[in-house]
Amino acid sequence: MKKSAFVVLSIVFISFGCDKEKERMEVIKDCTGVYLRAKNGQDFKVCNDELLDNVNGGTKIKVTYDNLDECFGILEPPTCSETHTFEGKIEITEVF
Repeated sequence: MKKSAFVVLSIVFISFGCDKEKERMEVIKDCTGVYLRAKNGQDFKVCNDELLDNVNGGTKIKVTYDNLDECFGILEPPTCSETHTFEGKIEITEVF
């Protein structure tokens, strides 16, 4: 009985330990791509930006995300000559 209780409690703690915090961020869209702006003003390039196709720029949304070193998949050629400075690349895991 004690062993099964330990297993159940371990699973519960692991589940809660891996839970990601929801962060409220502002959607920024320009000709260079889609970004999410954190409260501290830092922008993060969204690699899976198709999730935000129906969200207007300037909208604040709650998301969870993973930090990435690189975006994967088909990279679209730049549509403008502007640049957009950003702190890192992210992949949205959930939009609330």
